[in-house]
Amino acid sequence: MSKPRIGITTAWSVETWGDSVESRGYNYVGRTYIEAITNAGGLPILIPQSDPTDIEDILKNVDGLLFSGGGDAKRFSKENLPALREQQPLRYDFEAALMKAAKDAKKPVIGICRGFQMLVEVFGGSISEEIIDGHKQKNPDGGVPWHKVNISKDSFLHGVVVEKQWDVNSFHIQKVGTVPESFRAVAVSEDGVVEAIECMDHVFILGTQFHPEELLWSDARAALIFKKYIEICKGGEK
Repeated sequence: MSKPRIGITTAWSVETWGDSVESRGYNYVGRTYIEAITNAGGLPILIPQSDPTDIEDILKNVDGLLFSGGGDAKRFSKENLPALREQQPLRYDFEAALMKAAKDAKKPVIGICRGFQMLVEVFGGSISEEIIDGHKQKNPDGGVPWHKVNISKDSFLHGVVVEKQWDVNSFHIQKVGTVPESFRAVAVSEDGVVEAIECMDHVFILGTQFHPEELLWSDARAALIFKKYIEICKGGEK
């Protein structure tokens, strides 16, 4: 049986850094996203921003989607950080359309960091304008946990972690304001920040504000998230 094909979204360097010395810039994604999929038995396919009319063809050629993080807007300061769409408008508009189409097509989806925040906004929730402290860890090693999250017992995430608490990493300065109506918060930090959401409709969508792909080599439970995801993309039950 062929490996499930997982589309991984990418950032565009011009939107991340501003003007590029390399003509039109380049599309990129953190290596750990790719390794998370390959290690779990999937075939990663990088997806650059393209014309919305290509989305139907993209969905025909993937078994699942991973909306990546990274590409945060280096052009802006923490004090003057604009809304998510303004940070990377081309990426936002393309990924928003792709997310909606993926849900309609019942394609399994994982959204991480920015991908998590996109899920929140695109499906009717909100990102708070408040800039928070204590969630951008001082240790740059993504394999080192920073804080605990409390996990809902009847969630997919709990089925993987099999504990009510999990020590996770943290690299964000924004937080969820409201969770979309068709989703529920399934992991919350001890200071009340939503760290994971799951879709309640009949489609698998998981969003994490933390980075399980960075925890792969230090915590087997992080790797298991992606293994379970690949099983779902093969047509298995969650």
